[in-house]
Amino acid sequence: MQFTAEHTEWGRVDITLDDLGCGRSWEEIHRVRGVQLVCPECRGQVFPRVSKLGTRHLYHRTRPPSCSLANESLEHHLLKLELVTCARAAGFRAELEVAAPTGEWRADVMVFSPDGNRLMALEAQLSPITAEEIAARTGLYERDGVRVCWFGIRPRPWVGTVPTLLVQAPAEQGQTWTVAAGLARLSSPPEGWSPVDAALSDAVAWMLTGRILPHTPRCRSRKVTYGNEWCEWAEGWTASYSDSWRLWWTTPAYVALDAELVRQEEEDRRRRQAEEKAAARQREAKAREKARKKAAYAAFWSRTGLDQQQWRYFRALAELFFSRNLVFGAPDSRYGDGRPVYERSGPEGERWTLVGVACPDPCRLRAWAEELPLLVPSHGDLTVLAGRAWAPFQVYVLDPETGVMDRERVMPAAVGS
Repeated sequence: MQFTAEHTEWGRVDITLDDLGCGRSWEEIHRVRGVQLVCPECRGQVFPRVSKLGTRHLYHRTRPPSCSLANESLEHHLLKLELVTCARAAGFRAELEVAAPTGEWRADVMVFSPDGNRLMALEAQLSPITAEEIAARTGLYERDGVRVCWFGIRPRPWVGTVPTLLVQAPAEQGQTWTVAAGLARLSSPPEGWSPVDAALSDAVAWMLTGRILPHTPRCRSRKVTYGNEWCEWAEGWTASYSDSWRLWWTTPAYVALDAELVRQEEEDRRRRQAEEKAAARQREAKAREKARKKAAYAAFWSRTGLDQQQWRYFRALAELFFSRNLVFGAPDSRYGDGRPVYERSGPEGERWTLVGVACPDPCRLRAWAEELPLLVPSHGDLTVLAGRAWAPFQVYVLDPETGVMDRERVMPAAVGS
């Protein structure tokens, strides 16, 4: 079953058109003796007839094994007929079985723009073909400036690797062809991509008028209606080959939304990276600070000769002597590697006031020693401080061994005495 032929005088004949595409009528060829119609592929003679379903078509009396037009299936012929009918219903000139001038391709249906240029090829692909072969054929159309969409009925490994629609024939007379897979819409998160139901006639009109276009989704982190991953959306439609389906038809608005979501995802990714880097820097800074404090404490214990038990007694004596709520900070290089002493006050102890320095290194005293009381654990430390005084120092001796608590004012005159 085929729909086009060549007449020796009239030229190309398309029996799907009322005027046969050449200003003639069906009655001039159907059951008319002497009409010479030849197949455009094998050049064999073809004859017009009407099927039991009332479909006009052409046939070879002897089917040539090498002629693809003669050996196309009934499904293929009916789908081609539906595609050309949809294109014409959308207001476009469409012809069946149009070959390239070079013969490198022959479109099942070629749709023409209003200015007469080839606009789009509609290909019914029902026979087996590899993804590589269909990509090569698509490339030939693209090279010649022709858009193309491939229409299938069953899931195949190639579906979705090129612009594709899977369609479903009407189950009963009076029903229409419908799109089974290949149309999608993009909703804002968390819905993501989801399928769109449509009549085949509407889908063909949309693609010819630019209302839909083939698009490879970029927004990969969004989940979809079918499946748990972005690439599994086609599984619910085709039941197989979902991993290969990467291209579907959608509106320009959804393409723009996809790009915006990708931009947001990229911003989120950069933000997360920045946050991770900042967190890593904080962890490193904390680790360095922890190591610094550990080293400072080790140096403090070594220099003062105090152990943990003695230090607890020293702190208790200080709180007892001053009758204040005191907090001892970590060894601080700003205070001669001594431990700053703070008084906590306020309803919840939120105010910390620096009130002294415990066990500073006598060799590293600075101007602060003139203003802040110095707390030491023995009179021997007091003597060392007295030897370093350049101004009056207020020194408190809190001896954890004896429990002695003294307050001394060291004067610079003590130097050298």
